[in-house]
Amino acid sequence: MGRLQGSLLLAGVVLALSGCGSATNNGLPPLAENAYPVPSATPTPSTYKAPFAGVQVPVQTQPAASALSKPSVPNVTYSSTALPLAPLASSKSAITAATESVTQPVNQAVESAKNSADQAVSQAQNTVQQKLDTATSAFSGKWQDDMRKARQDSAKCAALSSSAQSSCWQNVSDWAKTRAAQYQNMSSTATGAEAQQMQSASKFFGVTSEWASACSSLSAQSCAESPLISKMQQWKASVGISGSSPNA
Repeated sequence: MGRLQGSLLLAGVVLALSGCGSATNNGLPPLAENAYPVPSATPTPSTYKAPFAGVQVPVQTQPAASALSKPSVPNVTYSSTALPLAPLASSKSAITAATESVTQPVNQAVESAKNSADQAVSQAQNTVQQKLDTATSAFSGKWQDDMRKARQDSAKCAALSSSAQSSCWQNVSDWAKTRAAQYQNMSSTATGAEAQQMQSASKFFGVTSEWASACSSLSAQSCAESPLISKMQQWKASVGISGSSPNA
């Protein structure tokens, strides 16, 4: 074994010193042709196989830019002709006419409503006045009738004998008291001056009732001189209806 290794070493030294090696291989024997693979000579597979045969990626194709629809642009025609401008006076007249066409019907409606309201108020006032006139006329007639009866009954009692005077004066007193209550009730439904007149009439007959009751126990002279007569005169004057006798 040692003899063989020594023979090979000797052969290598002889070969190195003999100069038989190629200069391009630094004294080493030339390499065989295509001993190492050249990158450009490496075969390229004609088809590519995906590592996962079961997955397929769809390929989306983008439409060409020319195939997209372009927005339509309307055709606009411009005219160089200037628009006519209305004069200021005619514009003002048109505005005034338009304003009048609106305000006139409104004013007419307001005026018509006002006239209707005035007529309604006037009719109501006339109706109330007619009722007052009727009531005043009825009151005036009733007042004068009662005054006439009071004078007649008082004169009748004064002419009687002393034995019959007491009962006569008491009847006059009761009748006057009833008339006083009636006029008081009438004044509660009346208004204004008429109500005051009725209240005065009630007061008059109230005092008349007291006077007649006092006369039932007085002499004729004492009855005629009673201070209640002046009160009766005051209330009668407060009624203020013409035709009333100044004397009870």
